[in-house]
Amino acid sequence: MVPALITSGTFIGIALAVLIVGRVLLGGRNRPDAISRKRSPFRNFVTTTFATVIPTTSQRWEEVRADVIKAGYYHRRAAYDFFALRNVAVIGWLSFIAAAILLLDMSRSEIIQTAVGGTVILILIYAVPSLILGALAKGRVQRIQYALPDALDMVNMMVTGGLPVRQSIERVSEEIASTHPDLACELAIVNHQSEAGSLDQALKTFAKRIDVPEVIALSTMARHADRLGGNVATAFRDYSDSIRRERRQRAEERGNKAAVKIMFPMVLFLAPPIYVLLLGPAVLELRTFMVRENQAGGILSQEAQAEATGLQRFRNPSDNEQRNAPVRNQP
Repeated sequence: MVPALITSGTFIGIALAVLIVGRVLLGGRNRPDAISRKRSPFRNFVTTTFATVIPTTSQRWEEVRADVIKAGYYHRRAAYDFFALRNVAVIGWLSFIAAAILLLDMSRSEIIQTAVGGTVILILIYAVPSLILGALAKGRVQRIQYALPDALDMVNMMVTGGLPVRQSIERVSEEIASTHPDLACELAIVNHQSEAGSLDQALKTFAKRIDVPEVIALSTMARHADRLGGNVATAFRDYSDSIRRERRQRAEERGNKAAVKIMFPMVLFLAPPIYVLLLGPAVLELRTFMVRENQAGGILSQEAQAEATGLQRFRNPSDNEQRNAPVRNQP
């Protein structure tokens, strides 16, 4: 019991410590100013050291970089912070398990239990941060996709009213900051990058950050309209209508699939209670009948069966009696 309590308490303590340090290192989400924020060389050295303690493939690094950006962490070293936090938690947990086994007076069975439990928790410490980061990135991208048609309609109205495209994007990012903060942050970044360079490059970078078909198509369409001299407002309006139409089609498709998918839980969870309601009374009546008639005086009792057997023998002689009966000679 004592090793289990110590293990659980230490796991909770390490989780809280990593959470607090993670909040300090990663900072808040949806902070466009984090792109140009500078950090101290010592902090960069510490995060780099811990991030590279456990070897990681370059492909995994690129995946984490894409996920942290999609999740709203824009600092250039956000991926280093993520790996550093995870590796610190792994090393801290390994150190605790080793110290507990070496210093505490445990029996062989307790050592095995501690090692097995520590290994399970170690796997969770290693895998859960990646799952959480992926869920954050996926949820944020879905919110951006949901808010994109409304933002395009607002940009269209402002461009139609006479504002340039860049100023319209800036105004829309300010207006939707309270209702759609994720898309507002992305539009603010597009506005800042268009000020430093061009709107074409800013939209291209936006599509690369989010990496979903809707944003990629929007970026391509806006860049082509800008290059060929087309009406950007009309392009935004048409594209917002197409996004809504595709969203409605996807919703109808999910609704049609739901009718088939719901059959399995209905069969598993609703059919057994129905069978109990329909067959339960009959089974109870049959049980009551069997118990009552198996008692003395019942039609299924042993006395009744013996009487029925004797009566049958009296009416129908046995095969032996028929075989032993004298045979009459025919005239």
